[in-house]
Amino acid sequence: MLKESAVVMSYDPETGLAKVKCQSQSACGACSAREACGTASLSELNGKRGEHIFTLETITPLRTGQMVEIGLEEKSMLFSALLMYIVPLFTLLVATLLSSYISENELIRAILIFILTAFSFVMVKRYTHKLGQQTEFQPVLLRVLS
Repeated sequence: MLKESAVVMSYDPETGLAKVKCQSQSACGACSAREACGTASLSELNGKRGEHIFTLETITPLRTGQMVEIGLEEKSMLFSALLMYIVPLFTLLVATLLSSYISENELIRAILIFILTAFSFVMVKRYTHKLGQQTEFQPVLLRVLS
């Protein structure tokens, strides 16, 4: 299980729903080559770290500002990565092969490849939205830290 600490933003005891916020962690912080790395320098130019807000169902009473540990199953993260990277890449390859049979004009081929690949991203987004409603793709409250 992937674990992350988060801060409780709000909690409704009637519904058992809590909104928690966690910061994106960068691998650069623990890297020994951080000072000489171009990736770390580029990420510092952005200036802000990503904040993610999740809604959790819990029976544990929480307070605003409390630190909690949330978790997410590895299989859901791996499946999401598969969808986001492999499906569009596979679509790009298939569209490239398909376009060579449809037309000899490179502009038409490029437009077809672009449209099919963009369509795959739209379909992945719709599908992941549906997956987000399932319980195995929702983060869970593991424990209260403070």
